[in-house]
Amino acid sequence: MIGEYNLNLLFLLFFGTFLSYNYQRIIFHIKLKKKHSISWFFGNKKLIFLIAMAGILFLCCFFQLKTITKLMVILLSSVSLFYPVLRKIPFLKILLISFSWAYSTVALIYFENNLDFNQNYKLSIISRIFFILGITIPFDIRDIKHDHLKINTIPLVFGVGVAKKVALTFLVIYLCIECYLNLEVFALNFIISASLCFLYSFFIISQLNNNNSDYYYSFWLESCSISLLVFLIITSILL
Repeated sequence: MIGEYNLNLLFLLFFGTFLSYNYQRIIFHIKLKKKHSISWFFGNKKLIFLIAMAGILFLCCFFQLKTITKLMVILLSSVSLFYPVLRKIPFLKILLISFSWAYSTVALIYFENNLDFNQNYKLSIISRIFFILGITIPFDIRDIKHDHLKINTIPLVFGVGVAKKVALTFLVIYLCIECYLNLEVFALNFIISASLCFLYSFFIISQLNNNNSDYYYSFWLESCSISLLVFLIITSILL
């Protein structure tokens, strides 16, 4: 079932996320300060070393995967590689992130563990997409001052207030789907984990305002993405 997790996949996603996140940062920095890009590399040797180590460990995990899973990872990596260009297409930015994360955290598990691609698979994908959409929209709120007017995002087009309401609505839809999936088999720990993840993310997003610091986004909002796993591990131990 989807609740099962594979340590190799977890490490692969961890190192892959680290690589993707820093790749986007480096590309953004190079575009922002083209004249100082070389000096930036020399001034961030520790970060470059960590990126290199993460790349090696990512490859170690990658080569342990089944062939079909490897192909999926290559496809997802291609999306990350071309993301700086693809994000310029109106409204594609947030869809790329949500679909990539949904397939990374759901589809890869099904492929690697030979699970049945039934209705639960489809609902799990949809559920994860809504969750990622919900916690990604707030980052578009943060990026309003950086995003060009041609990069249409929900906050830029409809306003911050509407964007927050849409994000919270997506979280409610996520919880409804998760409860439907897990009530059928009465998987109590998954229901509790999804509910705690929903409450945590709902609270973090509801507190967003114009005075939030970068730390609020980079730590508290970012933590929403791993909150489900954390709560799932805790409930698995306690229940």
